[in-house]
Amino acid sequence: MKKLLVLFLLVFGIGLQAQTKEELQRQKVLLQDQIDLASELLLKTKSNKEASLSELQTLNQKIEARNKLIRTMDRQIRSIDREVVSKANEIEALEARVDSLKSDYADLIKLAQRQQKPRDQVLFILSSNSFAQAAKRMQYFKDMAAYREQQVQQIAVAQETLAREREALIAKKAEKIQVQTAQEGEKLALQADAQTQEATVQNLQSKESTLKKDIDKKQREAQQLEQQIKRIIAEEMRKAKERAERSSLENEAKELGLISGKDYSTRTSNKALKQLIDKAREAQGLDVRDDGPSFAMTPEARALANNFASNKGALPWPVERGIITGKFGKHPHPIVKGVIVDNPHIEITTEEKAVVRSVFEGEVSSVVPIPGANVMVLVRHGNYFTVYSNLINVKVKAGDLVSLKEPIGTAFTDEEGKTMVQLGIWKDADIQDPNPWLAK
Repeated sequence: MKKLLVLFLLVFGIGLQAQTKEELQRQKVLLQDQIDLASELLLKTKSNKEASLSELQTLNQKIEARNKLIRTMDRQIRSIDREVVSKANEIEALEARVDSLKSDYADLIKLAQRQQKPRDQVLFILSSNSFAQAAKRMQYFKDMAAYREQQVQQIAVAQETLAREREALIAKKAEKIQVQTAQEGEKLALQADAQTQEATVQNLQSKESTLKKDIDKKQREAQQLEQQIKRIIAEEMRKAKERAERSSLENEAKELGLISGKDYSTRTSNKALKQLIDKAREAQGLDVRDDGPSFAMTPEARALANNFASNKGALPWPVERGIITGKFGKHPHPIVKGVIVDNPHIEITTEEKAVVRSVFEGEVSSVVPIPGANVMVLVRHGNYFTVYSNLINVKVKAGDLVSLKEPIGTAFTDEEGKTMVQLGIWKDADIQDPNPWLAK
């Protein structure tokens, strides 16, 4: 039982180690892609000789991604160090086993040399007092020969395993050197990025008055966008409540024996239908309800909302490749001191002509032009809403059902060469930070 427990822990530990290695490698690939994308975007924006806030935001994200990559490499190096120690311990144990097997085999050879020669072995067998004793003596010599052969095979297997483990140890040490070399390269690149960042900040600080005007303009546009979204969502909530109430009233009407198309129709208002229900309840001797049923969502809408909520942290990005260059909520402006920026969304900078897609299945509630944000598309997922703004070439209209990752438009590219889409997430009338909802 104890051996089984040790074996289980060993296998389980190896599995966890493999998972950790895979996770570290996945993080490295994602971070490297963010760095590469930021570099590509910076090359395009550098065609404008004047430093821009967009360039600084992209550069900041590039530096953040590179710092994360360096920290990930630190974890990878520590993981390799643990594997090296484990491998060295395994090699030490194998060396001890090989030495033990060789020592046992040497003892067997010495024993065989001290024993009688083949002719003496025959005489020893023939001198047995009985046939049974002779058979036992013959079996003894066979067992000793087989045991010596078994020892030879065990030594060969142990030596082969030892050779493989030594090669694996050399490979691990080489892998560590490779990661360390790559990390040093990233640190040098980080220093260069930091110098570029400092120069860009100094350039932008000389244009503080222009930046303040731009900030004020964008904040007004953000507030207008937020108010517009609130009005749309309030109307959607009213309609959703009305639909849910209607569904509940019609179900109750059927239970009371009222017939659709005869006693009431789709043109019958909720108020009139409730009056019919009250009369039917009174006629059947049932209590008349003071308040009609009122639910925020139909069962189908509630199921969709629950499904959306269960995918928090796993939603796909609205673009194939992108980096977050504008954070959600209130935060200090990166250049103008004392100015607090308040965003009801995140800003994702992406490639030119990038297709914007729905992050979840749902129904398009609104498609409206917004000053400073081109076109906004609002998609309803039960009582959750996703908002996509700064779109052009919109492919959907209000009432359309969209599936996961279905294209809804194209991200707009401004005169500085920056291509950006804004993503907002709401639950009822409450704004959510989209970042924790997206897959990492």
